[in-house]
Amino acid sequence: EIIAEVNPRLFRSQVPWLLVFDNVEHPDLSKRFLPRGAGTKGHVLLTARHAPPASADRTLLLGCFPPSESVQLLARIAPRHVSSPRDAAAARSLVETLGNLPLALGTAAAYMRRCDVPCAEYLERYAASEGRRSSSSSSSSSALPARYGESNEHFHSVASSLALSVNEIEKENPTACRVLRLLSFLGPDLVTKAVIRNLLCERRRVDAVAERRRRDVDRRRSVARATAAVALGIGASGALRLVRRNHGGQAGVVAATALTAAALLFVSQDSFLFDGHSNNQPDTTAPSTPNSFSSFEYEQADLVWDILKSFSLISVKDGKGTIHRLMSQAMRYSQSDEEARGNVTICIDAMRSMWTFKPERPDTWKESQSILEHVKSVAAHSLEYHDLSPEYILRAGQLSKEAGVFSAMSLNAFVEAQASLEMSLKLLDSGAAKGRRNAAFQKAKAETLHELGRVLRYQANYSESEQSLREALQISNRWNTNRKGNDPSVRKGIADTLHELGVLEVKKHNLDTAALFLQQSLDMRRSSDQCTSDDTHANCASTLHQLAAIHVARKPPSLEKAKTLLQESLSLCQQIGQRAATLKQLARVSIRQGFLDKADTYLEHALELYLELYGDNKLHINIAAVKFQQGALALQREQLEEAWNHFSECLRIRRHVYAYARTVGSREDENPIHLEVSCVLHELGCVGFSQKRYSRSMEVLRAEHDILERLEESATAQSERLHQARLTNLTWLRKCAKELGQDDEVNRLVNERTAMKKRSARPTEGQAAVLQSDSVTLQW
Repeated sequence: EIIAEVNPRLFRSQVPWLLVFDNVEHPDLSKRFLPRGAGTKGHVLLTARHAPPASADRTLLLGCFPPSESVQLLARIAPRHVSSPRDAAAARSLVETLGNLPLALGTAAAYMRRCDVPCAEYLERYAASEGRRSSSSSSSSSALPARYGESNEHFHSVASSLALSVNEIEKENPTACRVLRLLSFLGPDLVTKAVIRNLLCERRRVDAVAERRRRDVDRRRSVARATAAVALGIGASGALRLVRRNHGGQAGVVAATALTAAALLFVSQDSFLFDGHSNNQPDTTAPSTPNSFSSFEYEQADLVWDILKSFSLISVKDGKGTIHRLMSQAMRYSQSDEEARGNVTICIDAMRSMWTFKPERPDTWKESQSILEHVKSVAAHSLEYHDLSPEYILRAGQLSKEAGVFSAMSLNAFVEAQASLEMSLKLLDSGAAKGRRNAAFQKAKAETLHELGRVLRYQANYSESEQSLREALQISNRWNTNRKGNDPSVRKGIADTLHELGVLEVKKHNLDTAALFLQQSLDMRRSSDQCTSDDTHANCASTLHQLAAIHVARKPPSLEKAKTLLQESLSLCQQIGQRAATLKQLARVSIRQGFLDKADTYLEHALELYLELYGDNKLHINIAAVKFQQGALALQREQLEEAWNHFSECLRIRRHVYAYARTVGSREDENPIHLEVSCVLHELGCVGFSQKRYSRSMEVLRAEHDILERLEESATAQSERLHQARLTNLTWLRKCAKELGQDDEVNRLVNERTAMKKRSARPTEGQAAVLQSDSVTLQW
């Protein structure tokens, strides 16, 4: 929303401005956000660890500080520690050693100030630390470029200055050092004391489990040694009697020796038998509910927070901390694989305890958004460790799936949602490949594929959506067969996927196939053993809503039947979002029946519910849908100015929601190539025509024309719908051109429409039958 508002203003601004992009990791991303055409009025500054490619624009590449500014930075942060001539000389040497990198210099200066160490002494400590680091990591230093990319020089400077601070923190407060290592696997921003408390709680729980296991191993080892001592005594006694019985014969000596050796072997091997290999196994009792904190967590979190701030390892604003990405990278690299693996598991459990998102409970959304990036980060890092236990891979995969659902539902961030769901699939596939708990992985995979299919539908990727949903249904059917249909959760998953397939077919205008899927889903839900539960009622209400939409879309529409289904749906659903959607659909039916006042009431109630649901996120796809219906209602009442305002607001929201569909390099005020955007542009064109604003109407309709043309070029589905939309668009463009007296344009548009009708390639009956057959073969 901010980008959409700011960039057009900067584009038109006559006032000088400066726009800063800090720490750009992917240079291509900045192109989406750069205002174009601002001439010499505006300037853009990018800071990045990788040099951007050369461009035709006026570009000034800035390196690190020159030595004089680097020394000034040290003096500004720690003035008392670089004041003497000796310290000033040491400062000049230090900035050269650190490559004049501000991040490394800031860390060094913070160390001097925090530990009250003059620069000369700091340089000595740094050299000693580097000597120890180089000797201990010489074998792995060659792997650094491959692991961390090309910025090896900057990374080395940060890692070196950081190592000295970490060593000091370790001496002062080992807990702070452990927390810093844990934080390196989370997102760099929105670090809070609550996050630290949860990390500490999980760390304490893991230590307690390890301590219990150690005591258990010690107890069993003591028992084993006592048993072995008794066995040795009995063996020695038996051997002595055997020797006496054989009067010291050779056979008696051999037997006694063997008996004694066996007892000694038992004693020597007790440490192997009870070596505590279970310490490396994950704790499967880790909670997924919010942690309860002791005074230890509160006190230590405050102490850790102050220590990290004092060493400038975390910058804080409004109670939220940020750790530089390069610093987090250095902290991860400093850990052994075993330590990093253990820390990742702690982070997974900490995020599970903090993640409270429930789709049906909007009060959980805000808190979940505050840790969304942490969840995504720890899931990504989980994929890096191939020897992570299957239990934790499953947990990370489920967290990533939940992050995807949240991104789609709460934020309308469909591209980000798709990335999280695809990350979940990678994790689940890697865990299933280990061969343990394969059934649990397959069940989780089916759920993730279902959600991915939904997100792909939101993006109008109908072919990929169907493929994902088919695979989800196939997995669920196989699981259901193995369990002989006795697992209610699996049957619910099948019903959900059938429902989603029905919604997809509605979008593709395959109404008969859609009705078949939705009716199958409804029958399964009503036959469930839990058919009286609130969740089942809500699911049935959702399916009834979609069946009603089919009756509205049929030609001719069955409006009374649709109204009956919607009223039944409304009586079942209790969730805010679902009630709002049903009210919106009832309004649509009422408009077509001519009950305009009733439709107005339905839409007002729906909008109130959506605003309550989404709070600050007013640029939501569902709010846009209500605005579209309000525009249609105002148009039918011939309230043209009000209709224009409603459709314009709808367009603004849809431009924001579908921004990912813009062409590369396009401006922020350009229209995304999406059918939902073209629909609202068409309505704006009709309103403008009714207002006799023919030039404005033609401008909007031409924008619709361009989108439909681009969509038809790449369409694999909806070809009939797009064909009809283009014909209608050309008709309205011809009307505008006629009113404007543009006779040549009228003739051109008439010829284009005629040619389109001649060359239109519509699906044959055989093709339609194959499409329907392919859809119906999905079983439940």
